[in-house]
Amino acid sequence: MNILFNGDSFTWGFNLEDRSKRYPVLLSNKLNATFTDISDHGCSNRSIIRRTFNHDISQYDLAIVSLTFKNRTEFFLDGQWEKINPGRGKGKKFLEYYEKYYSEEYGESDEFIYRQALISHFQAKNVELLLCTSARNSTYPYDLLLNTPDIPLGDTKHPTEEGHYIISEKIYEKISKMGKIQV
Repeated sequence: MNILFNGDSFTWGFNLEDRSKRYPVLLSNKLNATFTDISDHGCSNRSIIRRTFNHDISQYDLAIVSLTFKNRTEFFLDGQWEKINPGRGKGKKFLEYYEKYYSEEYGESDEFIYRQALISHFQAKNVELLLCTSARNSTYPYDLLLNTPDIPLGDTKHPTEEGHYIISEKIYEKISKMGKIQV
């Protein structure tokens, strides 16, 4: 089995001293699967979908993609993609974007579009998709919510090693029930 992972810092393994303890590695080892992880920390749903669409997904049996918070975005500035995240780091220099332009309705619309585009993209390529989110406040249905009270988080509000283990077990259970993937 060959698995594609994409997502935000939850998938990337932010805050782990040893990134080999993140759930993509744990799950792939349990399934004796090969995997590719194109996730990035601090990214947006726009970034997740851009990286997914720029990647040849036809080589995978399964994709596990986790969307993130709807209020994140990115801009292409000075020849590179700039992460826009209101809560951390460099995103603070773009506060005017959130004060003047961003709204909850805009975020909801973006999340809906990105979610539907991912579902359609994987269906068109006949690749099984497990669609997750780390955004607790999402109003859309996902196969799995990764940020639940039973997932231990560290000081940076990212899963601990134990949290990644629990996530990997939840995903294993979900894909076992999909019926189309041999586990």
